[in-house]
Amino acid sequence: MRAIIIAAGKGTRLYPLTKNTPKSLLEVGDGLTLLEAQLHSLSENNIKDIVIIVGYRAGQIEAKIQEYTNRFNLNTVYNPFFDLSNNLISVWMAKYYMDQPFITINGDDMFTPTVIENLLRSKHNITMVIDQKDNYDEDDMKVIHSDGLIQQVSKKIEPEVANGESVGIIKFSGHGPKIYRTVLEEMARNPVNLNVFYLSAIQEIINKGYPVHFSLCQENDWGELDFHPDLMLIRQHVSKTNLVDKIFNGKNKL
Repeated sequence: MRAIIIAAGKGTRLYPLTKNTPKSLLEVGDGLTLLEAQLHSLSENNIKDIVIIVGYRAGQIEAKIQEYTNRFNLNTVYNPFFDLSNNLISVWMAKYYMDQPFITINGDDMFTPTVIENLLRSKHNITMVIDQKDNYDEDDMKVIHSDGLIQQVSKKIEPEVANGESVGIIKFSGHGPKIYRTVLEEMARNPVNLNVFYLSAIQEIINKGYPVHFSLCQENDWGELDFHPDLMLIRQHVSKTNLVDKIFNGKNKL
């Protein structure tokens, strides 16, 4: 299983923290970066083949991962248009790494190994990780699901009709990689899709009649680093779960 981490964006909502540092390299506690936390959760599930889509401050990420080249098979894909397009184009640029089962992961996600462990149990072609909570807001990537399938995914879904939220982690296996590559190629060739989220491709897959299943995770098993308060919450999570100790001192050290 391969993991493709989408980390090309500028993270402007976290300025000034990201003014000179990519979001993936922000410290989430005791010197641990968000990217390292992701690598830990993947390593715990024996996923060592990692592709990172980079753009903004790409050199910093490429320098950081040199520390881990003896522990992972690491590759980067550079999106030179990161400042001109949204992340559908970033994901499309990694299409040549979609020749086997893989998981796509938002570069600003913090998640426990359990999230990936449960996702890997899915035998379906396409499986999206979601959570469920009491209330959703306008900025959430909301979903509507029924009968075990995702019916809609979009930030534009009205909060009161949503019954789930996309975590930003999706597994493609079986026919999934081919389906995804085909739809990404179709959408990338249309200029109207220059500034759309990559999850628009998932909606297009659904619209074409392909089933998209979901793996449910707990709300406290993940976090998304978008705004300054998010960083504080994630740092509290890292401290409570002793994640830093696991990485640097535990027997499952990276």
